[in-house]
Amino acid sequence: MRKKPLAVITSFGGVNASGRSSNHIGYQNTVFDSLDLEDQKEVAKDLASMQGLIKSSENKWMTSDGEEIELNDFLLKKTKKIRSNTMVRELNRELYDPDGIILDQIKASAGGQLPEGFDPGSFYPSRQHAKALQMTIFGMSDALGQFGVDWSEIERRVAPDQVAVFSGSAMGNLDSFGFGGMMQSRIKGSRSSSKNLAFGLIGMSADFINAYILGNVGRTGHAVGACATFLFNLQLGKEIIENGSARVVIVGSAEAPITPEIYDGFYAVSALSDDKAMIALQSELKEKEKAPNQRKACRPFGDNIGMVLGESAQFVILMDDQLAIEIGAEIYASVPTVASHADGFKSSISGPGIGNYITLAKCVSYANRTLGETSLKEKTFVHAHGTGTPANRTSESHILDKVAKAFGIKEWPISGLKSFLGHSMAVAAGDQLISALGTWNKGIVPRIHSIQKTAEDVYQENLDILVKDRKEDPEFFKAAFLNAKGFGGNNASAFILGPELTLSEIKKSISKKDFINYERKLEKTRDSSQKYNENASKGNYKTIYKFNHQVLQGTEDLEISQDKIKLQGYEKDIDLTT
Repeated sequence: MRKKPLAVITSFGGVNASGRSSNHIGYQNTVFDSLDLEDQKEVAKDLASMQGLIKSSENKWMTSDGEEIELNDFLLKKTKKIRSNTMVRELNRELYDPDGIILDQIKASAGGQLPEGFDPGSFYPSRQHAKALQMTIFGMSDALGQFGVDWSEIERRVAPDQVAVFSGSAMGNLDSFGFGGMMQSRIKGSRSSSKNLAFGLIGMSADFINAYILGNVGRTGHAVGACATFLFNLQLGKEIIENGSARVVIVGSAEAPITPEIYDGFYAVSALSDDKAMIALQSELKEKEKAPNQRKACRPFGDNIGMVLGESAQFVILMDDQLAIEIGAEIYASVPTVASHADGFKSSISGPGIGNYITLAKCVSYANRTLGETSLKEKTFVHAHGTGTPANRTSESHILDKVAKAFGIKEWPISGLKSFLGHSMAVAAGDQLISALGTWNKGIVPRIHSIQKTAEDVYQENLDILVKDRKEDPEFFKAAFLNAKGFGGNNASAFILGPELTLSEIKKSISKKDFINYERKLEKTRDSSQKYNENASKGNYKTIYKFNHQVLQGTEDLEISQDKIKLQGYEKDIDLTT
C-alpha cells in the first residue's frame, strides 16, 4: 500500500505554434510525416479550422468566403499550405511590430508564432487582455474540454481550499496590453491604460484562471524559474498533492515573448538566430536556400547560430489518484518526481553550471529504482531543452551523455521540440510534457526536423539524438524525462510515468470492484471528451470566461465558525481544524 497519493495527469490543453494541444493535435503536427493518412487528414482539418480557412455548417464544409467544398479534396490540395502557416516560420512583423520601431532594424526574421489567422482573444470578450492572458483563457478552456468531466463534479467532492492553481510567465506580459503598453505610452505621446500594470504581472495567468474560469479560492501562485518555470510549477503541484494539502492542481504557464523589446534584448546578447548568420551557415552546409530559411532557423544539437522565440500556453490538470478513480477521469500519465537545483557560484548569469547534472541524475536515479534497469535503458526517452545555441548544444549534450553513461544507458532517444516551436520560455517544458503525452497516444517521438546530423562538438557517445522520428508501438515507451535550463542557474528535470505503468501502480491500491466502476465511468468521460474535440476540430471552441460571475463578498456570502468556513455557492466547507 502506497503511503502517499500519486499525482496523475487527468487532462491537458493549450496552444502553441503547432496548434491546439487537446486531442494531441499540436503534437501530431510535429510528427505529421509519420502519421497514417486518416490522422493526417484530421490534423490538417483541425489546423485549417483554427486558421479560419474552412468552417462547418449543417454537415457541410465551406471556405471562409462561403464556397461549399468537398473536404477531402480541399485538404489534399491545401495541406502543405495549411501546415506552412504553423510552427517556426517567417515572423509576421505587421502583427508584432506594426509601427516598425524595432523589428525592421533587427535582422532576425524567424518566430514560433501561433498559427496564422488564429486569434485567442476573438473567442471571448477579451477586454484589452495581454496576449498571454488571452492564451490562458483559451488554453485552460481547452484543458477543461479535454477533461471530459464536468467541473461541478470536482466542486461536489473537493473542498474549495483543496484546489490549487500554479501558472504564469517568466518574462511578464510585455505586449501593448501589458507592461509594454505601460512603458511605451508616454514615449508615443499617450498615457498608460488602467489595465497595463495589472495585466503585465507575471502571475496573472493563475489569477485569470481563478477569477474568470474556475472561481477558485484555494491555494494559488507561480514559481518563476526563467525557462524552467513550468517544471517549477509542476513540482509545486506534485508536492502538495502528495502531502494532502490539495487534491486537484492546475499546473501551467503562458508566454507571449514575441514583442519588439524582447527580440531586441535577446538580439543584444547574440542569442537569436539572425538572418545574416543563417545565410552563412546554410552556405557552409551547402544547403540550397540562398535566403534565410526561417523554418530551419532553430537547430538544436546541430551546427547552429542561435534560438528562435515562440508563443505557447500549456495546462495540465493534476489530481490524486484516488479522486481520479472516483470520478472516472482519464489518466494520461503521472509525475513521480521533479527535481530543481541551482548552479552554485557562477561566472556568468547566462552561462551553464552544475545544477542540471544534479536534477537529471536525481530523476534518472529514481527511475532506475522504480522502473528497473532494463526499462530505463531501453524504454525511456528525453525531451531536451535544446535551445539551438552553440553553448547549449555542448553543455546540455554533455549533461545528457554523462548521466546516460553513469546509468549504463546506450542510444538514449533525444528529441528537441524547439526546432518546431521555438523557445516559449516559461512554457518550454510544458510543450515537452504535451508532446510526451502524444507519444503515448501514437508511439512516435518527434525528430529534430531542422538538422540532418549533429555538430562535431556535441557529446553523444551514449545518445541517439533523433534526426528521424522514432516510431514504436504506443505502449513501448514506459516513461519520459523532461529537461529545462534557465538563466541565473534555474535548472529542472522531471520523470513522467506513462499511462500503462501508472494504471498498474494504481491497481495495487484499489479493489477489483472499484476499478470496474472506474472503467464504467471512464466510458462517459471519453465520450464527453470526444464530443468536445469533434466540435473543436471545426473551430467551435468551448471557451470559458465568467466575468463578474457569482462574485462573493465577505459581508454577506460566508459564515465563519471556529472549525469551518461556509461559502455561498460551494457544496463543501473549508475545514479550519486541519
